Amino acid sequence: MIKAYLVLMKGVVREVTYPIEDRVTIGRSPINVIHLTDPSVSRKHAVIYQVGGENVIEDLGSHNGTFINGEKVQKAALRNGDVIRIGNVVLHYKEEPVPEPAEAVITEELLETAQEVRILSDDLHHVRISTTESVAPDTSRLSRRLSDALSSCVLFSSVDQETLEFLSQNSRLLIFDRGRIIFRQGDRANSLFVILEGLVHIFIHDMEGRELHLAILGEGQFFGEMSFVAKEPRNATVQVLEETLLCEVGFSVLEEVLRRCPSVREVLERFHRERLEVMEAKKKAAGLVERRRYPRLNEAFPLSFSVLSSAGVGAMFKGRVFRSISRDISLGGVRLKIQDRALLALPVGTQLKMELLLPRPWGVMRVLGTVKSVLEGKEGGDIGYIGVEFYELSSANRKKLQQFLQGERD
Repeated sequence: MIKAYLVLMKGVVREVTYPIEDRVTIGRSPINVIHLTDPSVSRKHAVIYQVGGENVIEDLGSHNGTFINGEKVQKAALRNGDVIRIGNVVLHYKEEPVPEPAEAVITEELLETAQEVRILSDDLHHVRISTTESVAPDTSRLSRRLSDALSSCVLFSSVDQETLEFLSQNSRLLIFDRGRIIFRQGDRANSLFVILEGLVHIFIHDMEGRELHLAILGEGQFFGEMSFVAKEPRNATVQVLEETLLCEVGFSVLEEVLRRCPSVREVLERFHRERLEVMEAKKKAAGLVERRRYPRLNEAFPLSFSVLSSAGVGAMFKGRVFRSISRDISLGGVRLKIQDRALLALPVGTQLKMELLLPRPWGVMRVLGTVKSVLEGKEGGDIGYIGVEFYELSSANRKKLQQFLQGERD
C-alpha cells in the first residue's frame, strides 16, 4: 500500500504535510482542502485526483499556472519526488509504502470494539483492558484478539503467548481522530504505542518553530521507544493522519516484558539507533542546527527572578522581582513566559537570580542564569519568551533537576 502526501516547503525546511486522499483541491479560498494564503495562488488553483491508481494534478485555469519540476502543465500524473509550484508556493510530492494489516479481521474487530467503548465513554484514557470478574467475558475475548494483533508487530513477534497475554491485559486501547496530536516534542514520556489501525505522521520542530517531516507509520508499527531507551522527554511530535486505533503500553509494563523476554530489548535498541540516524540525517540535509545541548521537557511551574546589577541593564529592571511561568526546562536552562511587556527590552547577556518552584516532592531550586534570547510572541498569544542558560547550579540542585526531568523520586 502506498501513501501519498504533499509537503509545503519554506527554503529547505519542510513546513506542513498534507495527506492525499480522494479528491484534493488546492487554492487561496478557505473552502479548499489545501488552503494556501499566498497572493500568487488563485482561489481555485488546482486539484489532485486518482486515475487508474495514479495521482493526477490538474490546473483549474489559474492565473499564474501550475508547474511540475519547472515545466508548466495543464494535467500531469505525479511521481514520487516531483516538485510542484502553485503560484510562488513550492510543494514536494512524496510517496511512502505503509504496511498492510497482518490480520485484517483482527484489527477490524478491535476497531469495532474500541468504537463501542468510545460511545460509552468520552474519555478513552479511562478505558483499560483488564480481566476483572465484572467484565471478564468481554475483555478476555478482546484480550485474546489484542494478543494476536500485538504478535504481528516486529517488536513483540518473538514474545511467548503468556507474555503476550500479560501485555494485552495491561495495555490500553485508544482511538484518536484525524488531526489529533498524540504527544508533542518535549512532553514527558511514560508509554510506547503500537498502531493497530490507521496512520500517524512523525515530525520535529527547530528552535524557530519550523517543521521537519521524519516518517509516516502505519499498521503493525510502533513509536515512542526513543524516550524509553534514552530516558528523555519526547524528541518528536506525533499527529494522526486518519482515525487511528492504538495500543498504549506503559513503560513499567514494557520493563516487565523485557525482563521476561530480553530479546525485545535488542529490537528496541536497534530501532532506536536506526531512527536516531535517520532523524540526524534529515536534520543535516535540511540545514537544521540543534542549539540545545540537552533535551527539553515541556513543563509549566511558577518561578521568580531578579536582575543582577550589571552595566547596560536599565534602571527599570533593577530592584524588582518578576514572576513568571516556565514553558520548558532542561539541565542547561529554562524558557519562561514573559508576563511584563517591559521584559521584551531585557538585554541578551543579562544575569538573573532565579527561584524555581518545582512540583512536589522536588520543591524550590535556586540558580543563577544568563539571558540567551528574548523573543516576542505571536499576535493573540503570549507576550513573549525568555531563554535562560544556567551558569551556576549546585551539584545537589543538578541531581534534583535530573530526577525531576526523568520523573524519578529519591
